[in-house]
Amino acid sequence: MRFSAHLVVGLAACIGLASLSAQSGLGASSLKADGLNYESEVQAIYLGDFANARLEPEGNAYAFLLQNYIDAFSRKCPRALPANRVEITAQRCVADRVTRNGFGVEVSRTCAQYQTYGTGRFADPALMEISGRLERKQSREILGSIIPQRGDPGAQTRRMTDVALAAQGDMDRLLTQNSCTSAALKRFQANLQRFGSGSAPLRLANGATLASTRGGGGAYVPSNYGKLVDALIAENSRGWMFNRYMRGSVSNVSVTRKDSAGRPLSISARYRFNQMGTPSSGSVRVEYREGRPACLYFFDAPSTCRVPSPGVVTAYEKGEYR
Repeated sequence: MRFSAHLVVGLAACIGLASLSAQSGLGASSLKADGLNYESEVQAIYLGDFANARLEPEGNAYAFLLQNYIDAFSRKCPRALPANRVEITAQRCVADRVTRNGFGVEVSRTCAQYQTYGTGRFADPALMEISGRLERKQSREILGSIIPQRGDPGAQTRRMTDVALAAQGDMDRLLTQNSCTSAALKRFQANLQRFGSGSAPLRLANGATLASTRGGGGAYVPSNYGKLVDALIAENSRGWMFNRYMRGSVSNVSVTRKDSAGRPLSISARYRFNQMGTPSSGSVRVEYREGRPACLYFFDAPSTCRVPSPGVVTAYEKGEYR
């Protein structure tokens, strides 16, 4: 289905929210996002601080957050949906393609025909329009990642898995902490849509940004990098297929490069993991960007940037690993 006809209606509603938000006395802390993995990103979207949201309108992190928000809102807040809501659809297999060998034994089974059906749950059409476009983009990326190519052919899928696991449950928590009809949640949804559609954000009257709500400044204070790397590996290992990380096994931690302010640019460490029942050793390199962890490079895929947990990164920025 396509909902472009409803997109204009949704955008018009968002324009109306601008005046609503101005009258509601919203502040930087009106939206409750504590404990979310994507706490910083959600807060930046709410504030309208798009430039520092750490998301890309066409990126997987935004796509998963949007998909999860649509799903969570449809379950938790059905009475708060607009009158022009649309039904969420899904697909199921209705015909298999079976391949058998010369002895008649089945060797493979794939779906030959899918059927689209209504789930009985509904969503805002403007959000669905953006989400549908991003889902189609993700499908093309997944298909492209399984076609043989140079380097690591599964890199894109691994990064997508990192992001999907980090986003899991975040929007359910957000809707547990905020009322379905609260002005703060309406502001967040309006900006979530504006971010994906390329529209200008709604800002608070005081112009608050993510940085201004965090404070900081002054000389850089070093952290317990062993504890930080342990947390980063533990979160990333949730997406490992075969190996199992041995929590607390990080050793030989070294800051190999620093910037002019003394902040790390690169950290190396070793760790232990269980490989098919056998204890093994590995190494990881944590690369920083703009003062925070940006990529994990593991020894078995040294050129593949694995996405660090945004929840761990936010905790690090708040000084929780000092």
